[in-house]
This record gives sequence, structure tokens and C-alpha cells, in this order.
Amino acid sequence: MNNSNIVHRPEPVPFRDEHGRNCLRVPLDRHGRNHALVAAADYERVQRSGARGSWLLNACGGGRRYVRVSAPRRRGGLSLLMPARIIVGAGPKTVVRYVNGNPLDLRPENLSWHRGWAKRCDEEAAARGLERPEERSDGDVAVEKAR
Repeated sequence: MNNSNIVHRPEPVPFRDEHGRNCLRVPLDRHGRNHALVAAADYERVQRSGARGSWLLNACGGGRRYVRVSAPRRRGGLSLLMPARIIVGAGPKTVVRYVNGNPLDLRPENLSWHRGWAKRCDEEAAARGLERPEERSDGDVAVEKAR
């Protein structure tokens, strides 16, 4: 099999931000035109959560774009999760806001969370993808009904 036509994404590029913190510019496309800015420690947290796939820029309508990362599902396939939600530990019924309005800036001072309509905890979804169904001790996750 000839893999000479496969184009891989560039590696994240380290830099120090204005606060002297170790950060990364994470490419969101294979050409390196769009980057997410993230603290190096937060990038590692996302990776440890199980969301180890490619980071990408995902349009969700209305001109809004968000950073997503792919993570394996328990029973096969991939889920697109939001690293911003993993970084702040946002659970169900919380939404993430971008203080400076830039959803590509995932550094801590730009992320805040508030009560909202989100249905899942992305960090838990990433962790579940790492487990095989037979390894789970709690069975399937129950979905909480809206009141």
C-alpha cells in the first residue's frame, strides 16, 4: 500500500503566552491555516481524558465555529467532543463561554462556564470511549430527563 499521498496534520507548536505560560498552537486543519491556542497542561488533560484524535474546526450553523476533538466511542466509531468543555470540567446543564469572543482561544482566562442546556459531560464521554463495554461496572449511563 502506497502511503505517499497521505497528508498528516502538523504537530502542535509550543510558545509562551503573554503570561509566561507554556502553551500550544494546535493545528485544526492539515494545512495549518487555523490553530487553537491552549495551555500545554490543558492539552495534556484533554489527551489524558481519552480525546486523543485530531483537533478540528467545526461549523455548527449561524456562522459559529468551535474547536472539536475526536474520541473513540465504546462500541466503535468516533465522537466529536469540545476540548473547552473538558478543560473547564463542564458537566451536563452547563455551557462554556469565550470571554474574548474567540472560540479558538482555549486558554484558561478565556473560558468560563455557566448554567445552560448542554446534555453531556465531554470528559466522561471521552473516558467511556477508552473502556470496553465488558469492563464497565455501572452499566449504561442513564439519561436524566428534563423537568
